[in-house]
Amino acid sequence: MRNVHMQEGLSGPAYTAENAARTDRRSETEVNKWYKFGVENAREKLYRIALDHYNRAISLARNEGLKIAKLYEARSYTLYRLGRHQLAMADAKEAIEIDGGSAAGFARMTTILAVTGKAKEALVVINRGLEKVDTDDPGYAHLRTLRMSIMHQLDPSYVPEVDPRTDPFRRLPKELVILILLWLDTRSLVLLRGVAMHWLALIDSAPALWSRPCYVPMNISNCLMQQLPAYSKLSCELRRGRSRVPDRALRHVFEKSRGGLTLLHFPDGSVPSAATLDVLFAHRRPRMSSLVVEGSAFLDTALLDRILNLYLSSQLTEIRVPYRTSISNDIMSAIACSTPSLRILDISGCVNVQIKYLFKTWGATLFDALGSTLLEELYLNDHPEIPELLVYSSKYSHFRNLKVLHIAIRDQAVFSMYSGLGPLFRYFQRIPDAQVPFPNLIELNIDGLWDMTMASRRFESTQTSLLVLQCRLLCNGLHRLSALDSLSAHQDALNSALAPCFQTLRKLHLTRAMGLRAQTLLTLTSTRQTLPLVSLDLSGCAGVDAHGLAVLVSCCRDLVYVNLTRTAADNSVLARLTDIINMNDNAGLEVLALDTTNISGVAVRDFASACAKRYCRIRSSAQVRHPWRLQLLDIDNCTKVGSDAVAVARDLLSFMRTQILASIAD
Repeated sequence: MRNVHMQEGLSGPAYTAENAARTDRRSETEVNKWYKFGVENAREKLYRIALDHYNRAISLARNEGLKIAKLYEARSYTLYRLGRHQLAMADAKEAIEIDGGSAAGFARMTTILAVTGKAKEALVVINRGLEKVDTDDPGYAHLRTLRMSIMHQLDPSYVPEVDPRTDPFRRLPKELVILILLWLDTRSLVLLRGVAMHWLALIDSAPALWSRPCYVPMNISNCLMQQLPAYSKLSCELRRGRSRVPDRALRHVFEKSRGGLTLLHFPDGSVPSAATLDVLFAHRRPRMSSLVVEGSAFLDTALLDRILNLYLSSQLTEIRVPYRTSISNDIMSAIACSTPSLRILDISGCVNVQIKYLFKTWGATLFDALGSTLLEELYLNDHPEIPELLVYSSKYSHFRNLKVLHIAIRDQAVFSMYSGLGPLFRYFQRIPDAQVPFPNLIELNIDGLWDMTMASRRFESTQTSLLVLQCRLLCNGLHRLSALDSLSAHQDALNSALAPCFQTLRKLHLTRAMGLRAQTLLTLTSTRQTLPLVSLDLSGCAGVDAHGLAVLVSCCRDLVYVNLTRTAADNSVLARLTDIINMNDNAGLEVLALDTTNISGVAVRDFASACAKRYCRIRSSAQVRHPWRLQLLDIDNCTKVGSDAVAVARDLLSFMRTQILASIAD
């Protein structure tokens, strides 16, 4: 071998140096690979996973005798985001020792000192950094910004020098600046108004920026008081430790909107006063299209009635007033009469609104008894008269145009004061030709409607599980069905209810359905080889065996979300999902929950290997438009899956940053 090298003109020491250089390049490549993995996870805010990648990169660099400042800079930032300030400070110092002009190291040290209340020490560090860092370095401008922040923290009256070259409001055209500011919410606009006088003038001169105000009342006052000294005189009322939006700020928003307000949203905790809304009421040509009043927002009946009367001639298309006991039949009558273009209505939990009166008020606005309203979405969750809605809709066609209907039951205490369904069922049976109540329905939410605890209170009739079936609520063309906690649904009722819509469903969430059997799924899937299901949740359906689940999964090739927790799913089901992963590159499974199932470690390894191969194949292919990755794999409490299989799965899926839930003891 030595003679061969001599013939080629390579001496022994030169050959050894070349090998060493190649080894160093391979080592740097390996370090950079783990560094890039850490950067990608840090961008996704997965700081714990990013920290593991940085630790591995630094360990490899130490073993090879490499000193790379960017590794310590990146790990310092990750540790800072995790709240480990001392370790972050140590890494920042290490980065400065390796590279005396490390802008990121000086910035991290300054930030940590400022956060811990050591502003004077932070000023010393930032001044030293400005001396060491080259002015052409991209981090130099950030250091100058940090210095101004530290100076302002030490002296609130400090006014920084504004460089016109770095001011986007001066360098860009006014029209372009307004287009950029349209992406901001109202809170950000209010903050920007306090930066400089010309920023204030520009923002106030554009009414389009104030057409859709959106406030977070719990944070805006504190943000104004802490970050903007010019707003320190704004009245900030504190009641029981909760801050509210200053009336002056709200009045300013309403004045700047100049009649162009399209969305009026009162979030939780907001307390709008009548004096503040007087500015809004002064507009002669309002263009309101959406009114949202969340549950804990203080808005009395008189004020709500005044708002509705204000927008009598407007094109109001959305009203959301959930869980407000102040909503009565009279207010519903005002809504029905004053909003002819209404498309979305949310009166969930409004127990003082009677369904019979609802049909009466909306029927009075129609030309004939066979007409229907323009409502497309109705949210009636936690309402005590949900059965009355279904029965009356089978006789009257007022709401035949509904496409979205939510009648979920989450608060069971609402039903404790009402009697049974016997008279209602007898009334329903007297209807000569009951029609399909909602033939255009696309989305239906009946969570809790088939719950056993419901049957013991409001739905104590023996025909409870047949209510949805008799009203023919599940019709052909339904795309999204959610029926959580379907404990009392019998097998025959499920067969008849799912048969009309099963071929068109894209979302099926049917949990804890003890009456669901494998024969039901085999019957429903026998007519078609493929189903359009994208989201499938059958968690808690213990009556379905593994064969029925495997047949159902094999027919659904576009699945994105699958939850089979606490079912009889075994390796055959996971093998079908693995085949789908191998076959289709245009779509893919993103969430898979198999908690407390009968899968084994071998099937988990095969599935993880298929996902890793597909991920690499998609990244290398230029024809695939949409990026894909498995986001969550839940294999917790699977007794047949050992820690070795979990370790292999974590290693295979680490490149796509998959979160794996598995607490398994050998």
